[in-house]
Amino acid sequence: MSPPPPSVDLPTSPVQAFHPSFAARRASRPTGARPEPDSLRPTPSPSPPPAPAPALYRVKELDTPGPSIPPSRADSFVDLELSVIGPTPGGSTDDVNSTAAALEREVAALPPVDGGRDAWLFLLSATLVETTVWGLPYTVGVLHAFWSSRMFPHDEATLTLAATLQTGLMYMSAAFLGPLFTAFPQHVKTMQFVGLFVAGIALIGSAFVTKAWHLVITFGILYPFAGATYLPCATLIYEWFQARRGMATGIMFAGTGAGGTVFPFIVQALLSRFGYKATMVAIGLGFLLINTTALAFVRRRVPVGKGAGAHRRQRPISQIDWGFLKMGGMWAGTMVILFTAMGNFIPSLWIPTFADAIGATRPNGTALVAIMNAASVPGNTLTGYISDRVPPRLAIFGSCALAATATLVLWGLGTTNGLLVGFSIVWGFTALSFVGQWSRMITVISKGDPTLPGLLFSFFTMLKGVGNLTSGPLSSILLNSGEHFRGSIAKGAAGAYGNTNYGILLIYTASCTFAAALAGILFPTN
Repeated sequence: MSPPPPSVDLPTSPVQAFHPSFAARRASRPTGARPEPDSLRPTPSPSPPPAPAPALYRVKELDTPGPSIPPSRADSFVDLELSVIGPTPGGSTDDVNSTAAALEREVAALPPVDGGRDAWLFLLSATLVETTVWGLPYTVGVLHAFWSSRMFPHDEATLTLAATLQTGLMYMSAAFLGPLFTAFPQHVKTMQFVGLFVAGIALIGSAFVTKAWHLVITFGILYPFAGATYLPCATLIYEWFQARRGMATGIMFAGTGAGGTVFPFIVQALLSRFGYKATMVAIGLGFLLINTTALAFVRRRVPVGKGAGAHRRQRPISQIDWGFLKMGGMWAGTMVILFTAMGNFIPSLWIPTFADAIGATRPNGTALVAIMNAASVPGNTLTGYISDRVPPRLAIFGSCALAATATLVLWGLGTTNGLLVGFSIVWGFTALSFVGQWSRMITVISKGDPTLPGLLFSFFTMLKGVGNLTSGPLSSILLNSGEHFRGSIAKGAAGAYGNTNYGILLIYTASCTFAAALAGILFPTN
C-alpha cells in the first residue's frame, strides 16, 4: 500500500481562511508530512484492495479566538489541521496541494487587519453612515416643534407617533435584518442601497406632506429602512479590526453622538433661513449623497464566494451552531443590555421638562441633552479603548455603577445648573457610551464563530429597541405616581426627591442601571 499523502493545512471559514497569521504560520512550519497518530495509521492487509479507499477528511480546530486578542497573541487566532488519510479516488495529492496554494495566495492578497488604508477607510465610512443614519433622528425634536406650531397644530398625538416610531422601528428591524444578512451575505450591498434609497426618498417626501399622518408613513415607517444601510457597518467591522476592535467600534458609535449634537442646530438654521420644504429636500439629498459615497468603502475584508474554497464561505442560517444560547455569558449579556436599555433613554427624554420644572435656563433642557450627546463622542471612543484592555465584567460594572450613582446624586440633588451639567457629562460618558462595550461582549460570546457577530449585534440592538419603546409609557406612569411618592415617602427630602414628582423616576432609572452592573459581574472574562 502506498503511504498516505502529507497533511495539509486548510481553513474552513472566512475568518479562519483569511486571518493574516494563517499563511505566516504555514510558512514557518517544516515541510513534509506530519506524523499521524498511531490510531490513524493505515494497517497493512494481506492483499491490496481492488479499488482505492475513499478519502477521509478530519477537521480539527486547534485554537479558537478569545475576546479582543492582543497583537502578541495574533498568531494563535485560528489554526485548522486537515488530515487526509488514504488516497482520493480519481485524484492526487497534487489536487490538495494546489487548493492549499490557491488559498495561500488569497490570504496574501487580503488587506491587513487593525490598520492600513483599507481598514481606516472602512472605519471612516462606517462612522459617516452611523453619524447620518442615527444622528438625523435627533433632529426630530426640532422638527416636531415646527410641525406642531406651524403645520399641524391640532394633531399632536399623530406627530408624536411619527417622532417615536422612527427610532423604535430602527432598533427592532435588527431582529429581521440580522438573520437575513447572515443567510444571504452575497446580497448585503444590494440591501444596503435599497435601504438607503427608501430612507432618502422618505426624507425628501416629507417635504411635501399635507396631512399629519403622512409623516407617520415617511418618518415613522419608511425612514427606518436606513437600518439596512447601517447594520452591515456594525458587523463587518469585526473582519477589519481584532486587537483594536473595541477602539474601532467606539469611534464608529461616537458618530451617533456627533450627529445628535450637530444636526439639530443645522436643521434649526435651515428652517429659519430657507423654510421647511427646502430644508427637507436638502437633508434628503445630502443623506443620499453622503451615504452613497461612504458605501463605496464599506466592504468586506473577506469577499464572499471568491476563488478556491468559495463553497466554504457561505453558511446558511439553518447551519448556524446555536449552542451559544446555552452559554451563561449569553444570558448575562442579555440581562446587561436589557437593563441598560430600560434606563438609557429616560434622561434624554425627560431632563428638558425637569429643567423647566426647576427653572434651569442656563443651560436649558435642550442644551443639557446636547451636552450628553457631545460627551458621548469621546465617551464611546474611551469606552471602546478600555474594553480592549480591561476584563468585561469590570468594565461593565464600573460604567453602570458610575451612571447609576450620577443619577441618584447629581440628578437627584440637581436643583442647580452646575449639578445638572455634571450629570449630563457623566451620563454621556457612561450610559450613552455603553454601546462601546458591545464588541468585547460579542467577541467573548461568539468565540471566533464568524456567523455570530452579526446575529448577536442584531439581537442586542433589538433589546435596546425594547427599552426605547417601553421607556415612554413606563416613565409616564412613574411620573403620574410621582406626586404620591413626593408627598409620602420622600416628604421633605432634598433635591428632586422632595421638590418634584421626578424622584420615583430617578430611582427607577438608577435601579435599572445598577441591575445591569450586577448582571455584568456574571459575564465571563473570556
